[in-house]
Amino acid sequence: MKKLKWLFSVVLITLYVTTYGQEIGEKKEENKDPLAVLGKGLKLKLNDSGSSYLSFGMGMNFWFRSMEMNPGTIDKNTGEAIDHYSDFEMRRLRASMMANFDNKLIFYTQFGNTSYPTYGTNGKGMHFHSLWGKYKIAKDMYIGAGLHMWNGLSRLSNVSYASIMTLDNPGFNFPNVNVGDQVVRQVGVFWQGKAGRLEYQFAVNQPFLESGSSKIYTKDELLELVESNPENYGVAQNTYHNNFSYKGYVSYNFFYNEKVATTPYKAMSYFGNKGLILNLGAGFQYVNDASAIVSEESPNDVSFHSQSAVAADVLFETPLPHESALTVYSAFYHYDYGDNYLWKTTVMGGFAANDPNSDVVPAQGGGIQQYTFGTGNVFYLNAGYVIPNTNKKLMPFAAATYKDLEGLNEASWQGDLGMHYLIHGNNLKVTGQYSTRPIYNSESLTIDDHKGMFILQLQVKI
Repeated sequence: MKKLKWLFSVVLITLYVTTYGQEIGEKKEENKDPLAVLGKGLKLKLNDSGSSYLSFGMGMNFWFRSMEMNPGTIDKNTGEAIDHYSDFEMRRLRASMMANFDNKLIFYTQFGNTSYPTYGTNGKGMHFHSLWGKYKIAKDMYIGAGLHMWNGLSRLSNVSYASIMTLDNPGFNFPNVNVGDQVVRQVGVFWQGKAGRLEYQFAVNQPFLESGSSKIYTKDELLELVESNPENYGVAQNTYHNNFSYKGYVSYNFFYNEKVATTPYKAMSYFGNKGLILNLGAGFQYVNDASAIVSEESPNDVSFHSQSAVAADVLFETPLPHESALTVYSAFYHYDYGDNYLWKTTVMGGFAANDPNSDVVPAQGGGIQQYTFGTGNVFYLNAGYVIPNTNKKLMPFAAATYKDLEGLNEASWQGDLGMHYLIHGNNLKVTGQYSTRPIYNSESLTIDDHKGMFILQLQVKI
């Protein structure tokens, strides 16, 4: 832990010194910014006014990680016990295209990969993330269809990888990722738009339920699971079904009134460039009979439960003197996925496995696994502050998450602390972040310890 904290401090100091050096250089020589095209993409006009166009974009997240392992972890490839692991990884690779015909008809597609690990098979997983079109049916109102990310639940559940206020999304904002969806997308129809200061989006989709998935159980597989592992009696699990999912999110803009969204990707900070912002939102997502439970009283029967979630959130931002700004985002989530439902995830953690000879493996398993969400409540608070007199280039941030989940015997707090070096806003930045996660005892389901992870990220978006 001390080693990670020392490394984190060195990176933050380096970011600060580098930024100040750049500020001095800019005062000596004022040249036209060659990076001004970042974030605008490459555009091809289809008419004289430019209201109809083709645009092309690219983006990536590159990571260096230094991680403390959960107890009882071995390297999957060597079989050796490890308590620390460092690596380089590609978190995201993206290429996108939009055809916009005077905002009347819009077609959008995105191709790439999410979580491109160096320990896995090279080149796997490249696919279409999004492929949808929408048509304007009234002023600021659209209907659309395809493989899309017009999600419900919260603003953070509709965020772009490029505009997250922390280094990465916290996970619980996408509760069905890669279980009922494909990297947060589903196939279906959506309706979105604005009415004055009220923005809305609703969708009806067909969930992705991959055949043979280790994350989803058939009836027979679930009966087999509880027979071999009795601790799973009375614990809801994901099950195969043929039901539509329903999603929605509405928000109200009190001061700065955001334009009707062209894409579903919402900004989590404008760095004070839009003046005073106060947005209140609420959302939901629901799918019937998506969880299955076997009770000890009826060990041969399977009962079903809907998976539902509701959330409320608030985004506040205010510009401050000397090109400074404060941004605060807070959200509350309530999940009901069935009795004692728990979901654990690991981001690019496939290098690790549980030590079969260890009796200290925590409840969430080895490596960097943690409980992301479950039936119960999650509260999230995130704040960022643009440091004055740095030309909006240094933004320290912090986040705190409180999880009170039915399947665990102790609620948890975990935190993130970091800094963005905004070379050119979100389109070219370097970020350092240190994060903690709780370690749950496999018998008592209470917290034994906390482990840490440091990530250094380079983000580029054209």
